Amino acid sequence: MSLLDQAAKNLSPYKAMMAESASKNDEVKFIIQPNILMDILKDEMDSRAIDKKMKKQFAGFRTRLKTAEWRLAGMLNYVDEEIYRVQIGKTLESMMKHIKLVQPNGDWVLLDYEADIRPNKNGDQSLMLAASFVDTKNENDMKYQNGIPSVDVNVDVTGSNKELIEAIQAQGGGSDNAELIATLNRFINSMTPQNASVEENKSKVKEENVLDEVPGDFSE
Repeated sequence: MSLLDQAAKNLSPYKAMMAESASKNDEVKFIIQPNILMDILKDEMDSRAIDKKMKKQFAGFRTRLKTAEWRLAGMLNYVDEEIYRVQIGKTLESMMKHIKLVQPNGDWVLLDYEADIRPNKNGDQSLMLAASFVDTKNENDMKYQNGIPSVDVNVDVTGSNKELIEAIQAQGGGSDNAELIATLNRFINSMTPQNASVEENKSKVKEENVLDEVPGDFSE
């Protein structure tokens, strides 16, 4: 073997260090194929959704549908599997947070989903996700008016309210209203905690449109 051939087989310490560094960089493998993005998304969704055998027991229960999309141009060759899985989790957390802000009386879980690659509204090929969440308690929908929960205005004729109505009826045309005034004061005081609860709900609903900002494009 010639001296040149022998020299070619021996790497200098500098070249060996560079080769080792390149090997470490190769460990971070960006996703370059759309089908890999789809496979990871389905794996994450399947692991978070309720068991398929349980779906029948929630037939007819109230649900909420949420959607998300990722442009392929902003994902391919920009994210690795670890980053992508974290993003999927953050997206689902954001969906759930919004549902619970508007309908906090339910116990919401991921029921089903559908994913596909389609053009978005701008014509860009995107990974589309539609996720359906079900309330396992099947509570009634909370109604809102002007951004705050609607209050039931039906008069409760039990307890102090019944006492108030009876006092009004007993007064008739009498001129002494001291007893009626005292009853009214007791009624107003009894309503104070309820009014405080309504104010808390107002504050809570103001956050309805506050969502976690989840990046859908890593190209920038």
